[in-house]
Amino acid sequence: MLRHFFCWSSKRFIWLLIFLCGAAFGYAATVDIHPGDNIPNVVSANPAGTTFIIYPGTYRLQAPIITKDNDTFIGQIACAPPTVSCPAILSGSRVIGSLATFNGTYYEVTGQSQQGPTDGVTAQKCQPGWGGCQYPEDLFVDGVPLQHIDSPTLPKIGSGQWWFDYANNIIYFYDNPAGHVVETSVTTNAFAGLGNNVTISQLTIKEFASPAGNPGTIGPPGNPTLTQGIHWTIQKCEILLNHGAGIRVAYRMQILNNYIHNNGQLGITGGMSTDAVTRTTPSLIVIANNVISYNNYAHFVPQFGAGGIKVCSAASLNLHGNTITHNDGGGIHFDMSDISPTVDGNTVTDNTGGGGIVYEVSLTSALFRNNISLRNGADLTTETGPTADVGSYASAGVQTYCNVLQIQNVAHTHGLLVVGSNRGYNPYSPYEYLTSTGNAFHHNTVFWTPGATGLVGYFLNDTTNQPDFFSENEAPDYNMYHLPSLSQTVFVYDNNSSGQNTLKSFAQYQAAGADIHGSADTKYGSSYPAVKITAPLNNSTVATSATITAAASDATGIAKVEFFVDWSLQSTVTSSPYTFDWTNAATGAHTITAMAYNKNGIGVCYAITLNKL
Repeated sequence: MLRHFFCWSSKRFIWLLIFLCGAAFGYAATVDIHPGDNIPNVVSANPAGTTFIIYPGTYRLQAPIITKDNDTFIGQIACAPPTVSCPAILSGSRVIGSLATFNGTYYEVTGQSQQGPTDGVTAQKCQPGWGGCQYPEDLFVDGVPLQHIDSPTLPKIGSGQWWFDYANNIIYFYDNPAGHVVETSVTTNAFAGLGNNVTISQLTIKEFASPAGNPGTIGPPGNPTLTQGIHWTIQKCEILLNHGAGIRVAYRMQILNNYIHNNGQLGITGGMSTDAVTRTTPSLIVIANNVISYNNYAHFVPQFGAGGIKVCSAASLNLHGNTITHNDGGGIHFDMSDISPTVDGNTVTDNTGGGGIVYEVSLTSALFRNNISLRNGADLTTETGPTADVGSYASAGVQTYCNVLQIQNVAHTHGLLVVGSNRGYNPYSPYEYLTSTGNAFHHNTVFWTPGATGLVGYFLNDTTNQPDFFSENEAPDYNMYHLPSLSQTVFVYDNNSSGQNTLKSFAQYQAAGADIHGSADTKYGSSYPAVKITAPLNNSTVATSATITAAASDATGIAKVEFFVDWSLQSTVTSSPYTFDWTNAATGAHTITAMAYNKNGIGVCYAITLNKL
C-alpha cells in the first residue's frame, strides 16, 4: 500500500510539474469532461485559459459555470443546429417524476426549496392567465413547458398546468407522470462570471431557471468599465427552454450560427452600461447567422419585452444573416438609447405581438437594409399601440432601404412607419429631448395581403415639440407598393404641423410630397425576385476598379438587373451573368446597389458598402 501511495504521489507530482511548466510557457491545458463530472467544480479547479472538451451526455448543473479569462467550452462531437443537434447537453433542471405521489386529485412533489429571483417582475407583465411567468421556475413534461399558475393558495389545476407552493416547498401538477420525463428547472444560469475571451461552442443548453429581464442563461452580468466579461463567442449551440432569455449580450460578444428557440421570454436580451461614456463606445457586438424562433413560451406581455431580440443602450451593434421567426413578441427591438446599429440581410417573419424591426427612443442613426420582413404584427388583445414591419419611434437617423415587407390582414399591424411622439427626454447624459429627425425610407418593396389595412408613412403625434418634423426627416421616395386596390387609403404624410395624420390614397400621398418617384400597382399576389451582390464582399476596400457581381432569380424569370452607385444608375443588364465594372470612383465610402426586376415588373434591391482608396 505504501508503494502504491508513493507511485500515485510520484505520478501526481509529474503531472503537476508538467502543468506548471506548461503554464510558465503559456501552454493552454485541455480537460476532458465526461457524464457524471461536476462541470462547475472542474472549471473552478483549473486555471484560466483551459479548454474543456465536453463529451456527449446530459450534465445537470447545480450551480452556474463561472468562467475565467480565455476559457473554452466545446462539445466533443461536432454539431450544426438546427440541422445537426449537439449531444453534449447542459441542463438546469432536475428529474422529479419518480418522486411524485398522488393525493387523490393532483400529483405532488415535496422538498422543492428552489426559488429564484423574480427581478421585480409582476403578474401584470404576464399575459392574462399566465401570471406564473413572473417566476423563473418551470415544469417540463417530455420537454414541453407546462403553464405555471399564479395563486396564493392551491388552485384548480388542469392538464398541462402546474402550481408551486413556494411557502411549503411543494410542486403540484395534474398529469400522470408514469412513462414520462418530468423535470423542474432549478439552476439560474449555465455560464456566468467575468472572464474575458470566453468561447462556448457545440453544446445544447436548456431548462435553466433564468429570471426575466436582463440576466440571460448565457452571458456575463456586465461591467461598466468594459474590461471584464468581454469578448465572448457563442457559436453552434442549441439554446432552448430557459425561462428568461437564452443569451445576454455584452461588450464585444459574437453570437454566431446558433439555434435559439422556445425560451420563456426572449431569444437574446441585454445591452451595455447606461454610463454616458461606455454607452457610446462601439459595442462590437455581432449577432449573425442564427435561427431565433418560437420564444416567449411563458407568455410575457410583448410590451414588457418578449420575442426574438431586444437590446438596450448598445452602440454599433451588427445583426446580419439571422432568421427570426414565429416569436411571440417583436422580431428585432432596439429600445432606449441604442446608437447606430446595422441590421442587414435578416429574415424576420411571422412574429406576433410586436414589430419586425423596431428602433425606439434611440439615437444618432441606424441602418436597416436587405431584410425580408413579412407578416409581423400585433394579433394579441394586450397590444394597444401600432407595430410595423420596420418602424422608427421617437428616434433619429434610421435609413431604411432595399427591404421587402408584407403587411398582413391583422389589426394594428403596419408596414413602414416613422413616428414623432412625445417620449420625453433621454434619461442618460446629455439628457436630450427625444425627437424624430434624419429618418428616411426609400427603394423598399411593400406588399399588402387581401383585406390588410396597415399603413405606411410618417405620423406626427407631438406637434408642440416637433413642429418641423416633416422638414427634419427625408420624404419617403422610390418605394414600390403592391396593393389589392389603388383606392385604399393606407398612406400617411401630412407634410405640415397639423398632427392630423390623414389617411391617403397613393395619389394623395404623392400630392403631399411623398414618394414622388415611387410607384403603386395591384400586383400584390406576385412573387418577388431574390437578389444579392456576391462580389466584392460588403465593406471591402477597392484600390482601383472593381467588378460588381450579382445573383438574381425568380420563378417568373429575371427581366433585368440595374446597378447603382450612390443611387445613381450606372448599368442595366438583361441576362446572366449580372455584372458591372465600377471605375473612376471617388475616394471614400460608396453604396453599391443591384436592383432586380422579375418578368411581372416587381423590383427588389440589394446594397453593400464599398470603400475606395
